[in-house]
Formats: sequence, structure tokens, C-alpha cells
Amino acid sequence: MEIAYLPTLIPFLKEKHLLLDTNVFRDAAVKPTIFNNFINTLKAVGTTMATIDLVKFELLKGSANKQKYSEKESFINQIIDATIPLTPKAFELGYNLIQRYEIDGTAVHITDLMLGALLMQYGKQICLLTRDTSDFSQNIFDLLFIVNAPHSKGIFTYGIYQYSK
Repeated sequence: MEIAYLPTLIPFLKEKHLLLDTNVFRDAAVKPTIFNNFINTLKAVGTTMATIDLVKFELLKGSANKQKYSEKESFINQIIDATIPLTPKAFELGYNLIQRYEIDGTAVHITDLMLGALLMQYGKQICLLTRDTSDFSQNIFDLLFIVNAPHSKGIFTYGIYQYSK
């Protein structure tokens, strides 16, 4: 079984950056073959796989020992092409997002706020792949594609988001 997506997804992501949320890495560790095929298809058209240090922190924390830490770090580095730095502009946009989310932002994790801030900062040059679809309000972000991946627990659904306002 493969990851299912619309045929327009790959051409759309050509030469763009695709931010990966924490859950993508965790799911890829469980189903490496199907995720590798998907990621390699994207990389073949020039899509840059990216993340942020906060995502890396979430993945690396709690490693049982130095060897497990190194294995996780190697796994992350096999997937990503770039780590996008959080600039002062990103933090400014993060505060803006907090204001825009209002009460609905109470449960949004800091990592997701910063991923959203980068979407705002880089506009149409960057998209986000996440399974945390409730953390990216469609009042703020555009849900462009839905991606379905088979999982032992059923089907995991991911959203591909962009900021275009």
C-alpha cells in the first residue's frame, strides 16, 4: 500500500520547501518504506524537505541513551535537506498568530505556532505537511491537499497547508 494523494500534488510542490511536522517523522519511523517512496518522489522534482529545531527537539528528547539519540538524529538527517532558522521575524509572526487564534489558540503547541509563523513569513514558497490538522485554522491557513497514509491503526490523514493571505 502506498501514500495516496491527488496527482496535482507533486507538480505543485516542485521547487518548493515542504516543512515537516513532528508527527511525519514519527509515522515515517513506523512505515519507512512508504514514507521513503513519497519523500523521494518529492525530492526528485526539487522539493526541499525542511523542518525546524523545535521539531528536532521533540523527536530527540527522551532518547534512552547516546546511541538512540544518534540513531534518531541520523534518521532526521536522512529525511531533511534543510533546517529553517527561527528569525526575529518568525517570532513576531508567532505573536501575530497568537492574537489571530484568540481563545482557539489555547491548545496550540509552541512548535505548531512557529511552523505557522514560517508559513506566514515565506508565503507561497513553503508548505507544511502535518497530521495535526486542527492546529492550523483554515481561517488563517489554506488547506491545499489531503494526503492519506496506511497505518496499522487504519489511515492517517495529513494536511498540506500554505499561507497566502
